[in-house]
Amino acid sequence: MNKQQEPRLRFKGFTGAWEDRILGKVSDVRDGTHDSPIYQNQGIPLVTSKNLTENGLDFSNVSLISQEDYEEINKRSKVESGDILLGLIGTIGKPVLVKAGGYAIKNVGLIKELLEVKNEFLLPLLQSNIFETYVSRKNTGNTQKFLALDGLRSFEFLAPSLPEQTHLGLFFRRLDNQIAESRAVLEKSRQLKKAMLAKMFPTNGEKIPEIRFKGFDGEWESRKLGIEVEIIGGGTPDTTNSAYWNGDIDWYSPTEIGEAAYANGSVKKITLLGLQKSSAQILPANRTVLFTSRASIGDMAILTRDGATNQGFQSFVVGERLDVYFLYTMGFKIKDYALKNASGSTFLEISKNTLSQMEFFAPSLKEQTAIGNFFRQLDETIALQSAEVEKLNQLKKGLLAAMLV
Repeated sequence: MNKQQEPRLRFKGFTGAWEDRILGKVSDVRDGTHDSPIYQNQGIPLVTSKNLTENGLDFSNVSLISQEDYEEINKRSKVESGDILLGLIGTIGKPVLVKAGGYAIKNVGLIKELLEVKNEFLLPLLQSNIFETYVSRKNTGNTQKFLALDGLRSFEFLAPSLPEQTHLGLFFRRLDNQIAESRAVLEKSRQLKKAMLAKMFPTNGEKIPEIRFKGFDGEWESRKLGIEVEIIGGGTPDTTNSAYWNGDIDWYSPTEIGEAAYANGSVKKITLLGLQKSSAQILPANRTVLFTSRASIGDMAILTRDGATNQGFQSFVVGERLDVYFLYTMGFKIKDYALKNASGSTFLEISKNTLSQMEFFAPSLKEQTAIGNFFRQLDETIALQSAEVEKLNQLKKGLLAAMLV
């Protein structure tokens, strides 16, 4: 056990060492069925590890079983309000505090509260690095992640008095609610963007979008990507030649693209000599949309300062008839085209020539700019909301480390 018996951060009024506990001795620990019931189109949900998420239970892709199988499984593992569920196979953990029963479980741990340890305290403990480290030790050498029921029951931990457990449980429940609210706001914005993309760009075969800014009318014009943009690939300088590396020229790889709308600086840099001795080319800032063309096809970002890429890109330098953020926003259409037309035996890749043949519809530059500005503001909102969620997640991680031992 951890020699430290008290947390670094504690509520006022609580003192003294926490006491050793073994989960199987202080809680009723079971698991769901290991059998495979016959699935049906209608019936009662059968929850597995895939249905356990950080946001609680997700029934969107749950399997359904018969009433008979449900009752049979419930003989050993009936799920009730206040219980804790956590995954035992594949994704281990993701503990969820049950609000209501009415479903069965398979390969999922079930923890029922007894007298000495409250589930509201146990939940954040199972979300902490303490339990994660324990699971990692139990899985040493295993290719398939699996935590046996005996392994779960054998989990040793430290627990405070019941009143302090209640304080901790309430504190982390409030924090979890705040995180959940932030995630809900973020998801609402993402769904808004998805809906507006569908309505503000013409659907296949159409030349006019469903929703349009006031003052714009008429059909959108048919364009060809290879005419509207210059498509430029990349290259890699000799990695054994130190004279080519650690310069001041940004040099992107596909793994750096996709999370943010803008590419503000690369992990690796190359020198001017490295640029000259490879097929990489300088791409102009604020006019270039980076586009990953192999492996993970279709990730995009707008270059904010001159830079280059490796050969995993076919990037777009916009001409005078295209707004750069409009092109970035319609990236979902380019990605769809690229995925449908990619080829390759070792890995899928979309070529410059194939991309250049893509046809699309675009309005006047003025309307493009209006559309681009709208989605830029929406993307900025989503980025801020995403950062807020991450900030709260990091806060919780730090508090778990400081308030539990």
